[in-house]
Amino acid sequence: MQVVTCLPGTVIAARPVCAGRRMRRMTIDMEDRDSVGGNRSLPDAGDAADETVAVVLAGGRGARLGALTRYECKPALPFGGFYRNIDFSLSNCANSGIKQIGVATQYRDGSLIAHLAQAWMAGSASPRMQIDIWRSAALPDTEGYRGTADAVYRNWRNIEAHGRRLVLVLAGDHVYRMDYRPMLAQHVASGADVTVGCIDVPIAEANQFGVMTVDEDNRIRRFTEKPEAPEPVPGRPGRALGSMGIYVFDRAFLGRLLAADAMNPASSHDFGHDLIPGLVGRARLMAYPFTERAAVGAGYWRDVGTPAAYWRAHMELLDGIPGVELGDDAWPVLPLDAARRGARADSWCSARQGGSLVSRGGRIDAAELHRSVVFSGAWVAAGTELRNAVVLPRARIGRDCRLINVIVDAGVRVPAGTVVEAPTHRFGIVEPALLSSDTDFSALAGVAPAARSTVKRRTSG
Repeated sequence: MQVVTCLPGTVIAARPVCAGRRMRRMTIDMEDRDSVGGNRSLPDAGDAADETVAVVLAGGRGARLGALTRYECKPALPFGGFYRNIDFSLSNCANSGIKQIGVATQYRDGSLIAHLAQAWMAGSASPRMQIDIWRSAALPDTEGYRGTADAVYRNWRNIEAHGRRLVLVLAGDHVYRMDYRPMLAQHVASGADVTVGCIDVPIAEANQFGVMTVDEDNRIRRFTEKPEAPEPVPGRPGRALGSMGIYVFDRAFLGRLLAADAMNPASSHDFGHDLIPGLVGRARLMAYPFTERAAVGAGYWRDVGTPAAYWRAHMELLDGIPGVELGDDAWPVLPLDAARRGARADSWCSARQGGSLVSRGGRIDAAELHRSVVFSGAWVAAGTELRNAVVLPRARIGRDCRLINVIVDAGVRVPAGTVVEAPTHRFGIVEPALLSSDTDFSALAGVAPAARSTVKRRTSG
């Protein structure tokens, strides 16, 4: 077992960051990413990235995450010790050479906007990358966005102002690295009206996705959002073809489509529920498989939409699973401010082994870390053991605790002597315990009933 024992009072200091002002438009100087990743060329279609405006949908609550998104939206949820979920989609845009981006926000967007203003305005190279923030709160009415498609429709004037031929619609809450240029190129070369990014998913999980069937030319023949009985891939009964929530549209086609949907009282104004299924057989609707051609790093893609999925993605990061690396210079996850990046725990702790990640600004007092992530502002007191733990910003863990397979929510105070052990089930499946402001630490049972966790106070000596 790998153990990291930290010296008393170890602190990773963070350089002060200017808070900046909340802005609806931010201009970012960034390194030219057109040549990043080995000069990937666009097959037979030229460089379509310059003709693309990206729309990042970042208004979702992420209700399945429970307490983790009580005070901030899912795209703002911290990941990997330093980053936020939205940084992956924005980094993919930057690395793919897409310079015009709109971010549509709605639910509890304060921390998200602050992150964009502070982290994404820190670049100093060229060319210029422009991000517009489209807050539903800034709309002339108080209704807000009625769905994903409505979020794009309500900002159509902003999209048209960019004057780009293509519109790339992205979710702002997935963990993945992808070069969008081959997908844009296929869209142009195929003459598609819409191209949908897709990925193989286990049939048991497919009811959480839009599921499609395609022909030999990757033309979509059926599309059902979150079906009760997902249709498997022909010849592969255990797999289904799921939508990644990534769409490429010709701008003129999308404008007509959104205008018609806005007038439909029966629509929920959602791409997956309404627009994409309604186009099957009526438009040239193509699938784009998330394969090695577009994937950067073995096709890794995760929807971290539940506490268990969020925890597993962090464990995969620590285990070095291909595709989730945060320090890949060929396809960096941005922003790159070194003062705020995480450090492997074995680079500053007394033991030269580990497999843990501690963000700068985290404090570890003579504690033991086993395969854990500690975010900035978190404090782990002496005598505590963390194993397979994710400790979010500003959390405080008292002395002599033992936490196994847990997520400690931001700002939570864990009393000294607390023991939480979420069990590992058959086939190595873990349902981590979520320690939040709802947790009754005085109780002897059940921080996370679904995980059947053991919770008790630990006595010294």
